[in-house]
Amino acid sequence: PTVVTAAEPAPPAGLKDCPPFEALRKLEADKIAARQLKPLAAPPAKPALHKELLAMMERDQNVRSNAAASAKANGGRPDQPFILAIFQADQENISRMRELLDDGLFLNPNDIGRDGIRAAWLIAVHAERDPELQGRLVKQLEPLAKSGDLVPQDFALLSDKISVANGDPQRYGTQFRAVGGINHPQPIAEVAGLEARRADAGMLSLREYGCLLQQFHGIPVDLTPLEPAAAAR
Repeated sequence: PTVVTAAEPAPPAGLKDCPPFEALRKLEADKIAARQLKPLAAPPAKPALHKELLAMMERDQNVRSNAAASAKANGGRPDQPFILAIFQADQENISRMRELLDDGLFLNPNDIGRDGIRAAWLIAVHAERDPELQGRLVKQLEPLAKSGDLVPQDFALLSDKISVANGDPQRYGTQFRAVGGINHPQPIAEVAGLEARRADAGMLSLREYGCLLQQFHGIPVDLTPLEPAAAAR
């Protein structure tokens, strides 16, 4: 009789020969630390506005820290009140930021400090429900990243989030999506220049970042960017 042998099992999908997770985290932390900004020598010229922006940032971080602690205690998902607290804090911050912009707020580091600039960035990151506000903020934040008043890694993340939300290709490869159980970068513009853009912003290479995501989330990563049609599904 014919002997039928079992086929060799397919190797597990995902990136191979990744550096250890802790080594990647340290490398990323070192790159971020190297780009951290020092406060300006002079105090903010608009101290009340500076104080308000920092309070908005603190509100943002507090509700998320509370939700993370709840998730850790509940097997990965925070209790409903903590989720609602994030929604409420974001809505309050978004509404207030819109009022400030409508009143002529211009993100000048001499007026609100570099920490005030970062507060505005953080509000923009979490303003997914108000893409028009995000767009207004990113226009003011982009030149500040170039002038050294906003950490470039921060701007790269915000820029990619907005691009993907608008259905456009991202420029820095920070946004991934799982398709068929495998994480891929969302569509990327000008792929040939991607690594140079990431290096210029002080970011990990795409492979290092993919290895970090793969080990953190436990989902295999394929660095082939999604095509726009696949990303839309």
